[in-house]
Amino acid sequence: MTSREIAVLTGKAHPKVTADILNLCAALETDAAGFRCTYKDAAGRPQVEYVLQKRETLILVSGYSVVMRAKIIDRWQDLERKAAEPAVVAFKIPQTLGEALRLAAA
Repeated sequence: MTSREIAVLTGKAHPKVTADILNLCAALETDAAGFRCTYKDAAGRPQVEYVLQKRETLILVSGYSVVMRAKIIDRWQDLERKAAEPAVVAFKIPQTLGEALRLAAA
């Protein structure tokens, strides 16, 4: 889960969430650089965000309010449910030689 998504779900400002992540990493003696990523903002400028695994996300938000923790846990359950769903691949069997040739050329 990204620090930006955590900020939205908890209603906290993204800089506050990133500061909390840096404090978390320091307390756990974990290198924050392992979670650091960049994204482009609306103006196309690179910005820093952090991508946390479930463990780190839950540790982070355990210090937040009950409502915030519930939102994060609900979101993780949604992510895990979506990851467990089989990917649906639609495949149409060609009915004519032309369809088969177009499929083979693709």
